[in-house]
Amino acid sequence: MTPPQFKIVLAEAFDPQAVEPLKELGDVVQLTSCDEASLIEAVPACDALLVRTYSEVTSKVIEKADKLKVIGRGGVGLENIDIESAQDRGIAVVYAPEAGTNAVADLAIGLMIGLIRGIGAGDRFVRAGEFQSGRKVTPAAELRELTLGIIGMGRIGRAMGRRCRNGFGMNVLYNDIVEPGWLDMSAESVSKEELYQRADVLSLHVPLTEDTRHLIQSDSLSKMKRGAYLINTSRGQVVDSEALAKCLNDGTFGGAALDVFDPEPLPKGHPLLEAPNTLFTPHVGARTRCAQQGMNAVIDDVVRVLKGKSPNFPAPRQQQ
Repeated sequence: MTPPQFKIVLAEAFDPQAVEPLKELGDVVQLTSCDEASLIEAVPACDALLVRTYSEVTSKVIEKADKLKVIGRGGVGLENIDIESAQDRGIAVVYAPEAGTNAVADLAIGLMIGLIRGIGAGDRFVRAGEFQSGRKVTPAAELRELTLGIIGMGRIGRAMGRRCRNGFGMNVLYNDIVEPGWLDMSAESVSKEELYQRADVLSLHVPLTEDTRHLIQSDSLSKMKRGAYLINTSRGQVVDSEALAKCLNDGTFGGAALDVFDPEPLPKGHPLLEAPNTLFTPHVGARTRCAQQGMNAVIDDVVRVLKGKSPNFPAPRQQQ
């Protein structure tokens, strides 16, 4: 019996080898653009849609998806998919929540160490021939002296806390709206206000939602310890970039290391680009070989749904 021939649309690039199981189920179409207009044109006849970071699967896109059975997100965040609209129409949404856990936690720690020890500035001193000037900077703290505050104790937050507590001996505080359960490290659950007041380093590991958009802004920044450091490897919109730049420029904040931005990329002349004591990377938290391979696991769930099976990693149900 001939298997059903599905039409499967890749809005963004996936590993060609990982895509092979999809080709066994039907026609695979690779789009050249993933903007809303391109998706609206592509979805009416498709059974499965796979996206990554830059596709915006809006309600307008979903309204045109007459045959769509499943949307697969090759990554951790789901903010670029209107999950409620999809679930209302009986469309499964699947993703790869475990793919970038270790990669992002590793980068967050690298950014933290780079910022606190002034590695970027030290590199510039050496290249500029100012070796002795570089040795005259104020001595830095050791990690074991510092308290780490984590907002968002999910997979990545726990990986960050475990490394920092068990590996570096840091005191770890955390805040999450969901109780994380048993932790394989010593960590104290506190309110956001207490975390802001006590943390020497604040590391963000939350999804982008209406509740977390600009979670870090003028008011929350004003509650933090003078000289504290901010690490953001979650989503750029969680931080008010201009408010952060102001705190860095007036000296109330020790420094900030960011892998994500709002807007992304930052436009030329943005105040954060000129702020002191900063360290930036271009949204590469999950850009490791293992993490990229892990994101391809979403294809397994897309195949499962098309074959009438339950997925391993469905998106959380939205509250009605």
